[in-house]
Amino acid sequence: MKKVILSLVTLLAATTLATAQMRPAIKVEAGANFANQTTKIDDNSTDGKMMVGYRVGVGAEFGFADGFYVNPGLYFLSRGQKLADKEYSLPIVGSAKVDVTRWLHNVEIPVHVGYRAAFAPDMSVSIQAGPWFSYGFLGKDVYKATGEGIAGDTAKKAADELNKGDNNPYKDGTVVKQSLKPFDLGVGMQAAFEYRQFGVNLGFEYGLLNTSNIDNVKVNNMNFYVGLGYRF
Repeated sequence: MKKVILSLVTLLAATTLATAQMRPAIKVEAGANFANQTTKIDDNSTDGKMMVGYRVGVGAEFGFADGFYVNPGLYFLSRGQKLADKEYSLPIVGSAKVDVTRWLHNVEIPVHVGYRAAFAPDMSVSIQAGPWFSYGFLGKDVYKATGEGIAGDTAKKAADELNKGDNNPYKDGTVVKQSLKPFDLGVGMQAAFEYRQFGVNLGFEYGLLNTSNIDNVKVNNMNFYVGLGYRF
């Protein structure tokens, strides 16, 4: 994996040097991010449910051949997942099942190579793909009570108690010690329909690294996104 990271960094450096004298087009994007995590505990998969978050950022587009371009960028986005009926045992409150929404706020640097083709006056389509690097700078697990009656009351007390803590999975928290590593890298692709400077984007990203900080657990990030873009 170190060789992969070194190769990607070398590619990024070479691309930056090769395009340094080109005048780039600047584009901004904003939209919704639909995130989830694939989770495996020992040999058992316990994937969560998709959650809706945000994705905003800016990129620079360097053309190097007819229709082809390199597109590095800087983005802020949310990742994470929703988990149902997670059981916790707490002093005084006792054992209870609660729903958990894991919010992870990441900064990401994608480096894509793309191609744009016009098919009508002022209209074009583009597709791009490449690696991305990200770092989680903030996270929080939010707990919500489930059930009714005595079980629901116990769950509410447990959720209230759990929500009092920092609950950042990137560092030691109320429930468990640091459960996630902040650094990740992966591959992504994006397709867009463009009218003049405006674009509608649809993309997919998958994390190649195991971001779990727990020995018998493997966690990979994945997300779809849709958004609007504008090129200057």
